[in-house]
Amino acid sequence: MYAILLLLTLANAILLTSYFSRDIRKHVLHRNHTTPEDIINLLGHSESPSASISELLKARSLANQRLRHTFNLTNTFVKAETDIHNTFVGRMKDLIRAQRRRGQWVEFLHVARQAFTCELNSYVPTEAGFLTAFTDFIQVLTLRIIVVALLDPDRDMESIDAEDLRVSATLITKLWGISKLKKISSAVPLMNASCTSPDIDDLTTLNYHLRRLLPDTEKYPNPINFVIPTWETLWRVVATCLAHVHENVEFRRVFEELLEDPTSERFKTTSFNSNLCADWIISETLRLHPPSRHISRSFVVEQPPFLQFVRALLPRSVTDQLGLAPLIRSEIADVEGIRLSVGIWGADVLEFNPRRWARYNNPLEAPILFAFGYGPLICIGKNWAPMAAALIVGAILEGIEREELGIVGTGIIGGRAGWLGWGVQSREAFKT
Repeated sequence: MYAILLLLTLANAILLTSYFSRDIRKHVLHRNHTTPEDIINLLGHSESPSASISELLKARSLANQRLRHTFNLTNTFVKAETDIHNTFVGRMKDLIRAQRRRGQWVEFLHVARQAFTCELNSYVPTEAGFLTAFTDFIQVLTLRIIVVALLDPDRDMESIDAEDLRVSATLITKLWGISKLKKISSAVPLMNASCTSPDIDDLTTLNYHLRRLLPDTEKYPNPINFVIPTWETLWRVVATCLAHVHENVEFRRVFEELLEDPTSERFKTTSFNSNLCADWIISETLRLHPPSRHISRSFVVEQPPFLQFVRALLPRSVTDQLGLAPLIRSEIADVEGIRLSVGIWGADVLEFNPRRWARYNNPLEAPILFAFGYGPLICIGKNWAPMAAALIVGAILEGIEREELGIVGTGIIGGRAGWLGWGVQSREAFKT
């Protein structure tokens, strides 16, 4: 008799909790933040005592589980532990400081120039001369620079197999695209479960080539943990900037001057002739083409004690099938909407206009880009990456001019994809 009553009570509890879960799903599982103030609050104001670093890490890692399962990442972007975060941040800061100690930006520019030559030599010329897809060229060249200039400075650039670079760049981009198409569940994932990517063959191949690029297993036990954060955004900033500046003589001259004096001062100082600086051009690139159009954070939805009681009685597999798994709420920072705001940027919001940054005499008065996130978890390379991107752009423009090459495009600027019709080719090919 008692067993029957217990079963009836349990059945009623399951019905109630299922109804409660469905009601939550209808109302609170997704919300966009469309104003700078809301985005700042979401990402965690650096001076706000209400959001501890552990809470921020949990919200970020929960939102990035799709990437963990796709790439088998184990870094701070998918892990909530503060020790993992502190270790990763410390390691990245050490890498950036070490790069700056090696001849400041002069050495970085030398590596970028050398990478351009190596990349050019890795192709077999066609009858019409040099010809390759724009994204292939930029992705591989940028990855070559990241490996030698930042991640493994003792590596001889000539020893790097171009095939390892091409396969790694191609598969990271492919798998990232696949991860975007994966269905987002509103149930909390098993954070500590073993991770097996459904694209296991591609992932195995990717890890093989990444290990050849970064063979030191002690420094890089999981190379993808460092390659994605340092390369995946950088190559897209370089590509989109080149798409805007390669045909503009005035913009090209700004980068020529930067190569003549590769310092942070020159990067931020306007040219006497053009009243432009590379900093403005990179900032405008980041504004018009934000590397992350949306920044997600996820939070566990608080549920009543009786639902927790039912879940405690049943196996996880059963509660998942019944729709009783803990739910998550997705909060989205609409960075894309900010960059399209006429109220923030003016009527020419859709135009590539680096001189708009001249309006802000004090950098602190400029609108927040959110290109590198915001708050305590802001990108570690926010001060390093813009200068690095500018020097890579300058080295490519210089090399293209020297080798009598040209960039051909369709006028439609892509992101990770969408560059169909863009290429780098010999100038004779333009005439055929």
